[in-house]
Amino acid sequence: MVEFTAHIANLGKYNAGVLADTPLSFPTTTEQVQAALRVIGVDGLRYGEIIILDYAIGVKGVARALGQYAHVDELNYLASRLNELDPEELMKFAAAIEFGEYASSAEDLINLTHNLDRYELYPVQNAEEYGNWLIDELQAIKLPEEALDYFDYESYGRDTSINEGGMFTSCGYMLAGPEPFRKVYDGQHIPEQYRVFQYPIQQKITAPRSNRSRDSPRPKRP
Repeated sequence: MVEFTAHIANLGKYNAGVLADTPLSFPTTTEQVQAALRVIGVDGLRYGEIIILDYAIGVKGVARALGQYAHVDELNYLASRLNELDPEELMKFAAAIEFGEYASSAEDLINLTHNLDRYELYPVQNAEEYGNWLIDELQAIKLPEEALDYFDYESYGRDTSINEGGMFTSCGYMLAGPEPFRKVYDGQHIPEQYRVFQYPIQQKITAPRSNRSRDSPRPKRP
């Protein structure tokens, strides 16, 4: 499971200089959200908003795109999607964030999880390694055996990456395919299964009732 925790706080109290905060891990449930809101005093009546002070997320670059006012349901959607990815897909996702085409919001990142097949990720870290990969693994061009020791792999790898519009990331060399980026999530309509935000249920406080009914005769004064 991918680490995904948001440190939430009561926005009203925070603005007043009072820190009421607690961690909330994702994916989460309505019951867990309500429990966290009780801790920080957000009840939907006197206090209705939260602020996110910090994130602890096991994929580099995700926290930077989310911000302090991300919605709990949207975070739950993203965290759930990340947990559906296998290790290879998670590495490609991290590289795609560095690639930077779609990595500036929670909406972008959610859609990115649905578009990983659009990207290629090669296990090389620089232009020289990419040049070698192109020749040795992909056989992009066929060199005579006697030319291999004299070929400028670095220049070839660098020029190819520029022409392709690729990028060397910390996870490897990333290249985007010609397929259009599919917008599965519009930034507004979160699927029902990911909606978990709900204020704590308010307990009704009632005054203790007398055993004497309203129509009972009042005791006479002496």
